Amino acid sequence: MRTIAALSIAFLLCLQISAGTRAQTQTQKESGAITGTVKRDGKAASGITVIATPSISDASKAVEQMFNPSSSIKAATDSEGVYRLEGLAPGKYSVAPSAAPLISSAGNASIEVTVGDSTVEGIDFSLSLGGVITGRITDSEGRPVIGERISIKSLDEKTGPTDSAAAAAMMAMMGDRMYTTDDRGIYRIFGLKPGRYTVSSGKDSDIMNAVLSQHPKRVQTFYPGVTDESKATTVQVTPGSEAAGVDIQFSNTDKGFFVAGRVVDAEKGTPVPNAMVAYAKERTSLESGTIDTGASAASSGMPGGFTTTNDKGEYRFAAVAPGNYKLEATSIGALSDSVGGQFYADPLSFEVKSSNLDKLDIKVHSGASITGVVAIESTDPQDSLERFGQILLMATVIDSEKSFSSANCIVGIDGSFRLGGLKPGKATLQPMAVSARRPGLLRIERNGVEVKEFEIHPNEEVTGIRVIISSATCVIRGHVTIQGGALQPGAMIRATARANSRSDLNSADLVGIFQAEVSGNGSFVIDNLTPGSYEIEVFTVAPGTQTARTLSSKQSVTVTAERPAEVELILDLSKTADK
Repeated sequence: MRTIAALSIAFLLCLQISAGTRAQTQTQKESGAITGTVKRDGKAASGITVIATPSISDASKAVEQMFNPSSSIKAATDSEGVYRLEGLAPGKYSVAPSAAPLISSAGNASIEVTVGDSTVEGIDFSLSLGGVITGRITDSEGRPVIGERISIKSLDEKTGPTDSAAAAAMMAMMGDRMYTTDDRGIYRIFGLKPGRYTVSSGKDSDIMNAVLSQHPKRVQTFYPGVTDESKATTVQVTPGSEAAGVDIQFSNTDKGFFVAGRVVDAEKGTPVPNAMVAYAKERTSLESGTIDTGASAASSGMPGGFTTTNDKGEYRFAAVAPGNYKLEATSIGALSDSVGGQFYADPLSFEVKSSNLDKLDIKVHSGASITGVVAIESTDPQDSLERFGQILLMATVIDSEKSFSSANCIVGIDGSFRLGGLKPGKATLQPMAVSARRPGLLRIERNGVEVKEFEIHPNEEVTGIRVIISSATCVIRGHVTIQGGALQPGAMIRATARANSRSDLNSADLVGIFQAEVSGNGSFVIDNLTPGSYEIEVFTVAPGTQTARTLSSKQSVTVTAERPAEVELILDLSKTADK
């Protein structure tokens, strides 16, 4: 459910941004700068564009940045390979050279830099020519397939789970438009790191292409022309070389099958229009022979396909290859007019063998609901909910079996809200807003009593909830001193801030824990915080994993809106992580 719920949130955030003002005026003094050098094969590289992009710390910022790319600062290197990015507001930036055929020799495609009111020096890049994969895509009769998307997958790089499903959806929505065939059916993908890849076509690799594509649906086909990924031929890429002749021909017999059905109210049997429906491939464990439909499957990335139901509650997917799948449905937040606005669905597993499937009905339930108000608490008498613009409130519920469900809604101008379609379990709430001002959660009250989370029962109508927010303008700036050794090549350092008022939480996915990557110079910034006390620590993350290897000493700090809090931490690499 996490992937399809993230799609729903992303869709709502996109609508909020496109309907409102997309550019924000910065009133903060912009006096910071970043400088460094860019070299190619050990020599100064002139004319290389270097871009500093504000780091993304939440899903709403990701969408906002997608629609407002002017927030990035650019500079070109001079004859000595030196660049200087100026006029930067204090904060975190991702700095990277924009040179598509070139890759970083050190593996650091971008560097996160924390900027204050002075110049950050020594942010250097060493580049070399990357590899190329090129080939031709044809149909079953050998004719070129024009404008077809190509997907490549590295078999060497391990990617851990993203910090949030919504952020993953945002990144997917900003997919690279380079991977497309020309009028001859030829594609050429350049600037690739050395390693092993699989190449495929016939599947939209990002949400926007899936929505806008006018091409007929095809079964995902891997080089050299197989639909089973395990039988795909590996393509080896070496530095500065070209892997040519990586051709894919779609088979006339592998058009796939359609899968269709309805989304219906389980109690009334009535159709549910405007529901979002997605399917994803279920993973089979080779060791146990069982089907994995749990967290690992949910976190595997984009769904195989998604659509919305028509006014009769009907959905249809075309070109579905043989295999085992799982269907899910969710409402699109406050835009859904079904089952009281929102619902949760019974996931439906199915297998495609050698024929079309129809009448696959997904049953949904109205579930529990939460009603209440969002209120602002501030020392500024002029502060009000209106200053945040439109606020989106999200509920996350985890039941006794660790199953996940969520709901979201747009908060009314009077602060009222209703969240529906929830499974029973323990609920937490989180406000978001797409505006210059960020709402931070201070506390949740139920019937006047503060709660960190609260239990909801089957079909219960939970009332008396107050979500107290304030402007999330507080900042923690820190510096990490490394001792006891050197970092493992490719390892990163991450900093976390845990709100002491929510010390019972133990997952960075939940409310009350914030994090940031530490720059190469040892500095970090954790922003969008509400006033209060936080516990800060840093740890290393080994390359290709999300596993903490070494922990620092912890430090508590109190933040206020008046000025950033400063912390100094020691990271002793000679010590092992706490078990």
